[in-house]
Amino acid sequence: MSAAPQCQSHDHIVQFYEDDAFLAEVVADYLKAGADAGERLLVLLTAPHLADVLQRLSAGGLDTDAAMASGQLVVYDADLMLEAIMRDGMPEAALFERHLLSGIEADGSPPIRAFGELVDLLCARGNAEAAVQLEALWHAACHRLPLTLLCGYSLQHFDRPADQAAFDAICDHHTHVLPAERYSRLAPGQQLREVSRLQQQVQALDHESASRQQAEQNLAAVQRLCGEMLMELAEHARHDRVTGLTTRRHAQQRLADLIVDPPGQSGRVAVLHVDIDQLKAINESLGREMGDYFLHQTAQRIKRCLAATGIVSRLDSDEMMVVLPGIASRCELSKVAERLLDWTSQPVELGGQRVVASCCIGISLFPEHGRTVHELMRHANRARRHAQRLGHRRYQVFTAELCDDDFDRLALRSELREALPRGELELYYLPTLCARSGQVMAILAQPRWQSSRFGKVEAARWMSVAEETGQAAIIGRWVLARACRLAKDWIEAGIGLRVAVQIPTAELLGGEIVDRVVEVLEHSGLPGEMLELELSESGLMRAPRHAAAMLERLKALGVRLTVDEFGSGRSSLEYLHHFPIDSIKIHQPFIADCLDAPHHQAIIGSMIGMAHQLGQQVIAGGVATREQADYLRWQGCDLLQGPLWSRMEYCDAPGDQAPE
Repeated sequence: MSAAPQCQSHDHIVQFYEDDAFLAEVVADYLKAGADAGERLLVLLTAPHLADVLQRLSAGGLDTDAAMASGQLVVYDADLMLEAIMRDGMPEAALFERHLLSGIEADGSPPIRAFGELVDLLCARGNAEAAVQLEALWHAACHRLPLTLLCGYSLQHFDRPADQAAFDAICDHHTHVLPAERYSRLAPGQQLREVSRLQQQVQALDHESASRQQAEQNLAAVQRLCGEMLMELAEHARHDRVTGLTTRRHAQQRLADLIVDPPGQSGRVAVLHVDIDQLKAINESLGREMGDYFLHQTAQRIKRCLAATGIVSRLDSDEMMVVLPGIASRCELSKVAERLLDWTSQPVELGGQRVVASCCIGISLFPEHGRTVHELMRHANRARRHAQRLGHRRYQVFTAELCDDDFDRLALRSELREALPRGELELYYLPTLCARSGQVMAILAQPRWQSSRFGKVEAARWMSVAEETGQAAIIGRWVLARACRLAKDWIEAGIGLRVAVQIPTAELLGGEIVDRVVEVLEHSGLPGEMLELELSESGLMRAPRHAAAMLERLKALGVRLTVDEFGSGRSSLEYLHHFPIDSIKIHQPFIADCLDAPHHQAIIGSMIGMAHQLGQQVIAGGVATREQADYLRWQGCDLLQGPLWSRMEYCDAPGDQAPE
């Protein structure tokens, strides 16, 4: 029975044998089939077997010298490799990764077909426990990497009754078990009875397989239904409930699309940042309801003024954004801005009063003033601030001179570089509570900056600067190391709380995070299951296949994985189903409106149902009131976080602030 026609990518096959010549024939046939399929070959053989296998490969038409010179065939001495990956008589996972798997990439390279007899050597030495553990490492590697592995075992290592447990465990760690020349180890009189027993087991397994297939079909149907519901509800969520305009996220996406494929002959796209005056005064004098009505009327006026030529969205309480594609000239743009100023200056009837308001407009143009969504919106906002300084009913087109306002941001960058060495960063721990019992289940580590120059700096302000200057990775490593060290101290003190750390997308996709987590866990002594990593949904969807491979490697360390800001991006449920995640954290804007917005309530319910169907927990972040906590608990949310429990926050004691 040949292994070559049976194996597929990710298979882990074991071939038992009694005669060395039989093994050499099976291995050569298996490797030759891989070479013919364009796969790379990885061989871990003892010296006697290596010569026989290479001879048979050459006889089969494979130029082994050329294959080794080109890297298609890589040969390791099994005895030397086994010594390299062993520590204290057992295989070490980190050494196994470094010496054997570091050259195998998750995507972008040809699949690898490997043969090894490392585990057979351990069996020959009587170290069955190490053999079973090494097979488990190989099996996990086959699951997550483009790797097919064939292992060879001599039957002489399993002749004693005491060897049966090891034999069974080794078989369990393989996808296919190929018998040796001697198919049965039973006496002739017992073989028929054993065949009958195995036939009954096959029938039971067939029935179980059919049941599982039906369950998978039912789960797929539920996932499709949840996906359709989320898409429908997301369509409703694209519109602001007060103004009826599209949301900031929708406008940003449309702007991104226009930048990629600019319309019209000019290829210009204008971004207008509109600030409505008087809203705060109306809210204070006439009430929030009248203020919302005024904002709605003004928004609809802007939309009617532009007819079908522009995309209008709400940015903030009194701020809106207009995207105008295909602008032919500055003159045309000026006419649009002046018409908007006229239309928004018309009186609005509010409770029997005629309220006259106005607006200020800042304008940026693609491609003159920026080639990204972020640049165009930032420059339009800067022009809008300048227009406000000039007075009411003004508009301003962006100019380079307005960038002088960036001085404070440059100073912030300079100060942030020294914040960690000066000990200005503090690590706060925010509690995560069980929604039903109220017990603290975990803590979320978050850095905060108390600057000697600027005072307390809001996270949203300095985190973006950290990303721009490359400080985010340095601070992230400090947070991870310090949080794990403190969590280990708490465990030793009898307080077993899981610690959660937010991981920037760049670190996850960069590929260094796995080695960093391994290093920190080993250095701190914290068990992997006591560490939780939070990763943003939008970041995971930038490169979902690569992200899935990295998550599998992190999951192999035992850590918990949480998708943060769930519902904020355009995630694919197909990919999300394959991510090895333990929980999702609902995007905070949904939580903020969970008591007042029916469409947000429907989205929250769908998210919770879908996550529980996939065996995942649901975390609600940003919970600010007891009423929100009660509602989310009633909806089935598992864990809660937010300012409602700010009194329970814990600040790390001052100490060594240097990156570890």
